[in-house]
Amino acid sequence: VKAGDTVLLLGTGGVSVFALQFCKLMGVKAICTSSSEEKIDRLKAMGADEVINYRTHPEWQDKVLELTGGKGVDHTVEVGGAGTLERSIAATRVAGSIGLIGVLTGGEINPVNIMRKSIRLQGIYVGSRRVFEDMNAAISQHGLKPVISDTFAFEDARDAFHAMRAAGHFGKLVVKA
Repeated sequence: VKAGDTVLLLGTGGVSVFALQFCKLMGVKAICTSSSEEKIDRLKAMGADEVINYRTHPEWQDKVLELTGGKGVDHTVEVGGAGTLERSIAATRVAGSIGLIGVLTGGEINPVNIMRKSIRLQGIYVGSRRVFEDMNAAISQHGLKPVISDTFAFEDARDAFHAMRAAGHFGKLVVKA
């Protein structure tokens, strides 16, 4: 990702909100999705260039294409898995990339559209030490602070899992030891 690129970020969980912070730090245009008007306002306040409400635009990939002049985004941060991947493929430009982040839901994906568009699809579970060090250097240099939605005591970790499943948070959920 480099300055001038366009990145699609899905939702308002910890990965997507952190990715938005990095996009803005790097001079990247960020297109985000959310279903909550309150969260949409927060994304805009954080610098999101465009935000699509996926409840009012269930075919949000079409809106992404409209916002990019039919080209599609350069990169997509895919956190939904099989439930959103086909739309992400449609929203990503020819020869663009999609990063599959975290533990995603299962399902089946038809690879035809990935092949037709020559999209690079990369699963990311844990990055390399070098990437981690580079990320931390950027965080330190720019004073980046994570957005923390809620903090739970260790003995309330079950509540944190329920909060994650409910998907009402904005940013990271933290469990303290």
